[in-house]
Amino acid sequence: MAIQVKVSDHINQSLEKVFETIIDQQKIVKYFVSSSSGKIATGAKIIWEFKDYDVTLEVHILDVIENKKIQFEWEASGNKAQVIILFSEENKGKTNIEITEDSFEENVEGIKRAMGQTQGWTDFICSLKAYLYTGINLRTAKMN
Repeated sequence: MAIQVKVSDHINQSLEKVFETIIDQQKIVKYFVSSSSGKIATGAKIIWEFKDYDVTLEVHILDVIENKKIQFEWEASGNKAQVIILFSEENKGKTNIEITEDSFEENVEGIKRAMGQTQGWTDFICSLKAYLYTGINLRTAKMN
């Protein structure tokens, strides 16, 4: 058996705006990564750089369904993992986002990695909200 990370929240912005803010390489650098080598699209291989952690990751985009789903593989926790981001519209101007990352072993190391990724995805959603609501990049403490 394996441990699954799952984080979800509501964002008071349109579904289209939330989705575009994640897939657009010019926008994702304003709240999440320091640099991105490309737009999130099915089949793409993107390099994300996190200067604040001195980390560079290769991200393999497996599937993108506009305004519904982003699915990719990466090794952010040290092991290959699959991430699925699902989007739904609760009502006009309010978007539900659910992020799942699989899978982590049921041992001390796996639990540590899962907890770290839970913190990371929670930070992602908080940073996304701060950027969408105010234009502030929480990672750099600057206005964009």
